[in-house]
Amino acid sequence: MKKSITFIINPISGGIKKDMLPALIGKYIDKNIFDIEIVFTRSAEHNVELAQKAVEQKKDIVVAVGGDGTINHIAKFVTGTQSTMAIVPVGSGNGLARHLGLSLNHERSLKIINQLKTISVDTGKANDAFFINVAGAGFDAHVSHMFATAPKRGLISYAKITLAEFARYKSRSYELIIDGNKVNENAFLVCVANGSQYGNNAFIAPGADLTDGVFEVSVLKPFLKRHVPFIGLEMFTKKFGNSAYVKTYRGKHIIINRPFAEVVNIDGEPVMLEKDLDIQINPASLKVIVP
Repeated sequence: MKKSITFIINPISGGIKKDMLPALIGKYIDKNIFDIEIVFTRSAEHNVELAQKAVEQKKDIVVAVGGDGTINHIAKFVTGTQSTMAIVPVGSGNGLARHLGLSLNHERSLKIINQLKTISVDTGKANDAFFINVAGAGFDAHVSHMFATAPKRGLISYAKITLAEFARYKSRSYELIIDGNKVNENAFLVCVANGSQYGNNAFIAPGADLTDGVFEVSVLKPFLKRHVPFIGLEMFTKKFGNSAYVKTYRGKHIIINRPFAEVVNIDGEPVMLEKDLDIQINPASLKVIVP
C-alpha cells in the first residue's frame, strides 16, 4: 500500500521562487511508494491550516518546503501524532535542516524522502509557543524582529541587520532557573537551544542534540565591541561554547525571568511573549525523515 504524502510549500520563504518545485517533486519522489499531494501556502495562517488539515487526514508524511518558520508551523501539528515530518529546506538560514544534515540541493533533499529513514526528535514549548530548534531572549530575538520587517530576505540582509544592531543593543539582567537551580546573569542574549545553530552554520549551541532530551542554554555575556569579529568567528567555527564571554548550561526545564515583556526568537520568528518564560522539553515527540 502506498504512503500518503503532502508537500506544503511556502512560496516566499528565503526570497526564492518555488514555481519549479512541483515538477521536481514529480520527477524525484518515487510514485511507487507515495500518493502525492502538493499545496501552496498563502500566508502563515494558511500554512497552519494546511498542516492541521494534513494531520487530521492522517497523512503518513507531511513535508515542510520552506524555512525554519514554515517548519515550526507544520511541526507543531505533526508532533505527538502518527504522521512523520520531512523537510525540503528553502529558507534564509535553514538552521534545523542543517543541523539534521539535510541537503540544500532540491534533488538530493527530495530523494532523501524516498529512503524513509526516520528519527524521533525532541520539541519544546516556551510558555504556549511551540519550537523545535531555538527559543532565544535578547539580541537574537531583537534581530529576528528587525529581519521580519526588513524589505529583503536572505543572508546578506540578515548580516547587515545583525552588524548594525550590535552597536545599539544593550544587555539585560536575567534570572535563570534551570531544573530548579537559580542563577543571575547580565546577558546580551540567552538562547535555549534544542538544535545547534540559528542557520547559515552560525552555531549558538555546538553541543546541542535534538535527541538527548535536554536543552543546551547559551548565555552571551556583555563584551567589548572590538571583540565582535572574534565572537562571530567562534560561532561559525563551532567554538562559541569556548568563548570567554559565553556560559553554557544544560537542563530540561528552563525558567527565564526577564526585566519586561518583549519578543522571543522562536525558530527564527519574533513572537511576543510574557515577561517571564517557562520553557520545557517534550522528548522524542516528533518523527522526522533524515539522510
